[in-house]
Amino acid sequence: MASPWTHAIAGAAVGALYQRPLGRRRVIALAAACAVVPDLDLVGWPLGVSPVALLGHRGLTHSIPFAVLLGIAATALVPTRSRREKMVAAGVLVLATVTHGLLDALTTYAPTGPALWAPFSNTRYRFLWQPLTGAGGLHTDFGQEILYVWVPAIFLVLVIEWWRRRRSAVAAGADAER
Repeated sequence: MASPWTHAIAGAAVGALYQRPLGRRRVIALAAACAVVPDLDLVGWPLGVSPVALLGHRGLTHSIPFAVLLGIAATALVPTRSRREKMVAAGVLVLATVTHGLLDALTTYAPTGPALWAPFSNTRYRFLWQPLTGAGGLHTDFGQEILYVWVPAIFLVLVIEWWRRRRSAVAAGADAER
């Protein structure tokens, strides 16, 4: 299982896709949080909830339907001026939450992958390529997480920031010509 830090980094990178100045930092922070929330199902382990149960670890909270609900609910915390901005923020937060299940499908941890379509199906999915190993938490191989998640996430954020600044400069130049 990927560490909470890695889930947060991936979520924040997706959050950087939100380009509106109003609420941009909040969307990035919410995206990081949304990407970590699915692991709250770990409270079931001490309570004896089976990991293969719908409410077990990597069950319902790791699913795409859950990501849709969480992303839409989290949008209530985003200050927006229009319905379109609210929809874009919701899309970004849903995508950030989905990264959790996808990253868990890339791990060798646990005998099963996440139930990406719960509650409609409890089928667990794993990718054929599983570069992330370890038992999670402090026992995760951070080198692999840095190589396969952190570096691409940071690269994505740098490209988004470059594009955003370039677009702003072009817009400022066009305004100056008028």
